[in-house]
Amino acid sequence: MSIRTRLTLWYSSVFGATMILFGLILYYTLFANLIQEVDQSLAQKADQVLDSTQIIESFFIPYKELILPNVDVFATPDTFLQILDNKGRIRARSDNLGTRTLPLSRETVSLARKGSGFYETVAVSGSKIRLYNVPLIADGHFIGILQVGRSLAQVETTLSRLRFLLIVGIIITLFAAASVGSLLARAALRPIDKVTKTAAEIESSEDLNRRIAYSGPNDEIGKLTTTFNSMLARLERVYNRLQKTYSAQQRFVADASHELRSPLTTISGNVEFLKRLGDADAKLREETLNDIHEEIQRMTRLVEDMLALARADAGLQLEKKLISLGSLLNDAAAIARKRAGAVQFVRNTDKTLDEVKVFANKDYLQQALLILLDNAFKYTPAGGRVELTAASAGNKVGISVTDTGQGIKEEDLPHIFERFYRGDTARERGGTGLGLSIAQWIAQEHQGEISVESEWGRGSTFTIWLPIHQE
Repeated sequence: MSIRTRLTLWYSSVFGATMILFGLILYYTLFANLIQEVDQSLAQKADQVLDSTQIIESFFIPYKELILPNVDVFATPDTFLQILDNKGRIRARSDNLGTRTLPLSRETVSLARKGSGFYETVAVSGSKIRLYNVPLIADGHFIGILQVGRSLAQVETTLSRLRFLLIVGIIITLFAAASVGSLLARAALRPIDKVTKTAAEIESSEDLNRRIAYSGPNDEIGKLTTTFNSMLARLERVYNRLQKTYSAQQRFVADASHELRSPLTTISGNVEFLKRLGDADAKLREETLNDIHEEIQRMTRLVEDMLALARADAGLQLEKKLISLGSLLNDAAAIARKRAGAVQFVRNTDKTLDEVKVFANKDYLQQALLILLDNAFKYTPAGGRVELTAASAGNKVGISVTDTGQGIKEEDLPHIFERFYRGDTARERGGTGLGLSIAQWIAQEHQGEISVESEWGRGSTFTIWLPIHQE
């Protein structure tokens, strides 16, 4: 069942229930007013008859006698009168009753003996009559009953017409309301139909650039359209990001396969050579085994780097704690001095920054620094200089590695943090092309960043910027 149909049914049901409730209230209100009017007229008529009725007591007669008026004087075509004594015998009645009599039950006599007038509705020859029973009391003794009755035929006719009008009116009104409600629901839901149609077209065409055009007010439909367009924009961004990730993953796998193929080919060739060589040349055998060992180490570094990046892609969250900048720099400098070789290594940091606290994972942050330092040592010729410095700028601290090496060409600078990217000069030096990508990820995990300044032939400066922990 469509929403339009459900809305129409709900609207019609509520409207119909309201109309029925209104009709019932109107019907019973009119019924009560008509009965009240009849009761008032019966009471007035009874008062007129009682005013003309006399009760006399004779000295010689031991009971009271009723002197009755001519009840026909008070009767009308739809009003009947009847007077009975305390034995239930009719003493007078109006001629318009004909051969009929107004009913008198034991309950009626019992209630009349209590001395108060009361009303009841009875049936006489198939017609309903409203009766007002008035007890006749003399000196505290019950001596008879005055019954004034009025036909309810006119009341029933009026109520019957009202019932017919209410039923027909409710049906016609309900049909009209359902028709108008259906049209209103269709008009109100037309923008939703448009949203559905556009969404289906977007799904079939896979065009996430498309948006739903809407120029109406900022009501529920407007908010729905805005939300849907925002969702499409987000889906487009996610889709584009996934496409880039998929492309990067394909490139990553291809590059990794290429990088692994080279050492594997070298190892395989050397193993075959060793099989043929046997023990004939011990020196050549030693050199070949060294080549195999170097290639295995190269593969190990490559696999470790790939594993680190795979963890980064999987959303690895580093465990961090407060560490002092001095402790980090001291440990990194100690390792760097052992790796410097023929390159001059200098730690030139402001001692006042040693007590600066950063919220970090020391092992990973040290790994990022060593990546920068190893690159500096690799691309700086013997006798060159590599300097480790630190400086604060606002609420950040920058740890810089500056070398006097060959520098980076301008066309290579935008790509140096891409995975497996190596410029022409970098390829000559070996390496996996993953180090700077890992260093950048580590910096970003610490809410920091890496900046680079380089001039071809004059050296480079890499700086890791980290937020200072505020006490």
